[in-house]
Amino acid sequence: SRSHSIFTIKVHQKDEQDTSRNVFAKLNLVDLAGSERQKGTGASGQTLKEGANINKSLSALGNVINALVECANGKKIFIPYRNSKLTRVLQESLGGNSLCTMLATVSPAACNYEETMSTLRYANRAKAIKVTATKNEEASQISRLKAEVEELKKKLSGPGAVVSAGGLSEAEREEEKSNYERQLKEMELMLNSNWGDKAKLSEEHEHKMQRLEEERRRSAQALEEERSKRLRLLQEQNDLELSIRAFADFVLYLPKFNNAPAVFQGEHPRQWLKTHRGLRQNLDELKEHQTMVLVFKHAFDEDVRLWGEGAEAEDIGLAATGLSRCLPKLEKLRKACEKLHQLEIDSLSAASELAEGVRQAASELEHFKATETGGEETVTAESLANSKVGGAALEEAVRMLSIVQKQAQQRIEQISQLASVELGQTCELVLQFSQSGIPEDEEGAEARQYCQTLETFISDPCLAALPASMPAKPLREYEPSEVQDTPETTEALLGQLI
Repeated sequence: SRSHSIFTIKVHQKDEQDTSRNVFAKLNLVDLAGSERQKGTGASGQTLKEGANINKSLSALGNVINALVECANGKKIFIPYRNSKLTRVLQESLGGNSLCTMLATVSPAACNYEETMSTLRYANRAKAIKVTATKNEEASQISRLKAEVEELKKKLSGPGAVVSAGGLSEAEREEEKSNYERQLKEMELMLNSNWGDKAKLSEEHEHKMQRLEEERRRSAQALEEERSKRLRLLQEQNDLELSIRAFADFVLYLPKFNNAPAVFQGEHPRQWLKTHRGLRQNLDELKEHQTMVLVFKHAFDEDVRLWGEGAEAEDIGLAATGLSRCLPKLEKLRKACEKLHQLEIDSLSAASELAEGVRQAASELEHFKATETGGEETVTAESLANSKVGGAALEEAVRMLSIVQKQAQQRIEQISQLASVELGQTCELVLQFSQSGIPEDEEGAEARQYCQTLETFISDPCLAALPASMPAKPLREYEPSEVQDTPETTEALLGQLI
């Protein structure tokens, strides 16, 4: 079964002649779900969570049984009935005025040896509980007290009191009478306050526990609000370095976990900060070179327009001046773009290394969280006491790493944007003014070929990545004879295909 089942039978025996003789009893029939090992079942997702909840409640029941055994051995120890709903419901059956019997289901198969031994040890601990169950005689005790009260009243008021006291002096009779009256008052007080005091103490204890539970709930809610606020601030500020530092500070105060992932040691966040410092320098240099490329591009565009205006006005001197200015600025633009491309490669390499490190750490943390919450068949008392705190800490660590991972991916996109320069309009200007001055004879064939290649680049900018030895045309137009068997051409064609 995937859950525990409890069937409760309440018996109320009534005495119509004397209501004080009424007797109450309760029978609990409990079917406990079987414990599970995650490495044995290979469960995941919702099934893993269900198995974790089953193991947690069974562990709480085991802790209660251990505490009861310690009490049976003479030790004074707190019994944690309230750690689980299961143990709270079975509190009267386990440690109250009751008898308890446990049936353990085991398997003779050799493959289930560990589970069988664990179940037998579990049942053996329950067998060591000592109970002193007695019949509920509270009602008969009340009747007995009432009978004594009536008897004392008769002695005080009946004629037998005078006869029996005939040999006593007046002072002795008064003393005897006062003793009877005192006993009568004490019995009446005991009779009237017996159940009332118990009910009052029980109600006060229940109110106290409710207040403590409310305080714990408020504290947990305040802690959750503080965590949500911290994560929201990290998202709003969108600062990768700040997020990494916040995560590095957070892991310093995490509770101690067994077999914790490497990211909790603090070495990974420190390495990420070191990588980010180098990446930040590359980004600053990338911004400077992008500005330089844009300045060269603007100056080149102006000289191309000067050349075009001279060609349209058939002013050879003006056109020659524009061309003479274009060529050196085109060379500067080419070198600046090559430098910008190299900076992009270096920056993307550092950013990708950082993003991959964060991704691997997040994956390891997710796996550790699933294993930790999935749990083993037996859980120590220390881990059980810290389960809620540890679970919340793991959840917050996962969310913080998710923010760091997202910001690292945004940094990669930022690098691509900084390294991109729009040259389509510049190419169109060059193509417009070049075509008007190309002769139609054979001398202009090479220039027309260049213009055709430039047109292809404008229509499909990705073709600019092809080697110079390959024709600049779409992939679908290639013939097998036009493709050279070299690593450069293979890489270029694969890039076009992708």
